[in-house]
Amino acid sequence: MKSLMLLRHAEALPTTPALADLERKLSVHGEQQARRLGMWMGARGWTPQAILCSSAQRARQTAEAVAATAGWASPMTVLESLYNANADDMITVLREQASNIDSLLLVAHAPGVAELASALTTRQSDLSLACEPATLIEVVAALDDWCELGRNCANLRLLLPT
Repeated sequence: MKSLMLLRHAEALPTTPALADLERKLSVHGEQQARRLGMWMGARGWTPQAILCSSAQRARQTAEAVAATAGWASPMTVLESLYNANADDMITVLREQASNIDSLLLVAHAPGVAELASALTTRQSDLSLACEPATLIEVVAALDDWCELGRNCANLRLLLPT
C-alpha cells in the first residue's frame, strides 16, 4: 500500500515585476498555514519517508515549515520538474521513486496538485477540487511499487482545505 500526501504550497506573496515567480516567498499567513499543517500532521503521527518538492521558493518554504513543525527528519528532494507540473509530469516523477518508500509528501502548485488527485482517483479525471493554498490531499493505492502508479489506481482518503 502506497500513501501519497499532495500539498499545494501555502499562501505566497503576490507577483511583482521585480520578483521572479520562482522566488516568491510565503506571506505571513502562508507561514502560519504551513506550521498549522505541520502540527496537524505531526499530531496524527503521519510521517512521510520522503518529501518531493517543487523548486519554487514558496513550495520549499512550505515543505520545510511543515517538516520542522511536525518534527520530521524525512529527506527532501527539490525538483525543477515539479514547478507548475501537470498531472502526467507528476506521475512520471512519482513512478521513479524507490519501491521501499511507502509514504510520500509531494509539495507543488495549482492546478497540478488537484489535477493529479483527480487523475489518480477517477476514471475520467473529472474530480473538480478547489485547491486553495495549503490544501492537503491524501490518496492511497494498493501498489507494491511506485512504477505501477497510473490513472484511476488510487482512492481519495483525505481532503483538508485550510
